Amino acid sequence: MVVIIPKKEYLTFVAAAVRYANARIPKDDWLEVSGVFIGKNEGDNVRITTTYPIMHQELDKDAVIDQYKWSDEDYIALSIIDDEAFSEGEFTVGWWHSHPGFKVMMSHIDIRTTLSYQQNNPLAISLVFNPTRLIRQIEVANKKGDPDKQLKNDPGFKIYRLDDTNQGLEASYHTVEYIIEGYESMEQLITQTQKFIVDVTIFFPKDNVPQTYEKFVDDRITQLNSIFLGTEEYLTTLTNRGEKQRIPEVLENQSKEIRKFVAETIIKIENVKEFMNYLEYKERETIIPQIKTIINKWDEQVAELDKKIKQLKKKF
Repeated sequence: MVVIIPKKEYLTFVAAAVRYANARIPKDDWLEVSGVFIGKNEGDNVRITTTYPIMHQELDKDAVIDQYKWSDEDYIALSIIDDEAFSEGEFTVGWWHSHPGFKVMMSHIDIRTTLSYQQNNPLAISLVFNPTRLIRQIEVANKKGDPDKQLKNDPGFKIYRLDDTNQGLEASYHTVEYIIEGYESMEQLITQTQKFIVDVTIFFPKDNVPQTYEKFVDDRITQLNSIFLGTEEYLTTLTNRGEKQRIPEVLENQSKEIRKFVAETIIKIENVKEFMNYLEYKERETIIPQIKTIINKWDEQVAELDKKIKQLKKKF
């Protein structure tokens, strides 16, 4: 068996996992994240077509064991996803979850969960991802005190299947081969994904997503208006000094700076739109409309850009 993973679906579970376990969050507060894969079987192979983040672990430092459980809302989301997939001739081909900062393996809980998937679909898979494994290219040691194992061009995960579901929770498991589409080489995958993780860390917070992006957009609008205001004040100064001959050159240079600033912001806005694909399913209905409203504020500014530049030229 080979599991085929498109680039977009790989980045989805990377982003969803890193969102809750990254350099901006204290390691003791890192949380596991879980979701499902939609796709289809191609002979004995599995092709993933969509990755869905579903839930994240609840942090309870007083609990004896981690609180890792699906809510009713999560089960409803899973049912909706499954129905939508079925209508497209696809189905749930497996599940994935993160082991932030610790060994990629299958725990007893993971075996139990994988068992439920394989009993319904014999080719179902279980993927376990550790962001640290990808970033540092190491496999965490089995026990404390042992050295970590150095890796090379490792995408940060392994895919597993149970050997025999009839053995229930005592079932052993094995790794499954995979192909990640969309990269020229594994070296390119590692380089690009490590950079992607930096972007996620900076720009995809685990909490207050709309507020974060609204502050970003408001700040960029303020800066844009400030550039226009500063340009107008400078042109007024040149006029008062009797240096109007410099105005065309200054206007040309400032117009370039304004368009450069706008272009840089648009790239960031496109990142925001991309990150919406990595939200947990239950977040999307409330957060995505808010983000669209926030982005519209920026779009309105861009729509007026040429008009404002023309007004400056006409005024001076």
